[in-house]
Amino acid sequence: MSNRSTGRGRALMGRGHGRRRTVSVLLALAALTGAAGCSENQDDASRLGQVPIPSAPASPIVPTASQGHAQLVAMGDAVALDLGTGQGRITATGPDLDLPAPSPGSAPPERSKGTITVRLHATAGSVDLDPATFALTDELGHAVPFTADRPSATANPAQDAVFTLSAVFDAGHSTLSWSSAGKPLATWDFEVELD
Repeated sequence: MSNRSTGRGRALMGRGHGRRRTVSVLLALAALTGAAGCSENQDDASRLGQVPIPSAPASPIVPTASQGHAQLVAMGDAVALDLGTGQGRITATGPDLDLPAPSPGSAPPERSKGTITVRLHATAGSVDLDPATFALTDELGHAVPFTADRPSATANPAQDAVFTLSAVFDAGHSTLSWSSAGKPLATWDFEVELD
């Protein structure tokens, strides 16, 4: 027989009691490890394939806007305010669309009248709210003209400032931005779906 070695022959060439002893010790360790961790392995096996799902925070996280630190949020989300002269929370909701009744076989409308409600709650001091400090834009960045149901309002801890903005909305993406002292504070991002 030739004493040439191949990949397979090399692993089997060792002789003697030392090799057998090493193999038997390794087998014994493997058996002990498997027996000791048997209950743990069953628990691990039952969790295989599970994906951890993070739990929601106990209360929603409200971003804070201040001069020089504007916030971008989804329509309906609140923004905390720290304006120096007053503090509070502002929320814009809507648009509530005035959709015509669908007629059979007709395409959905491309635009609709609608309203956005803005509510400012002051927690300290007073905050003036003027509709002229708001800008409504469509998905192309074009200004969307709107009218407000009142010229201005002042919020203080005893009374919220609330007004409604009415406009004609095109289907698609839009934003409502609020500026104070000529600088943006909050922008609400939303989608107008008319179908």
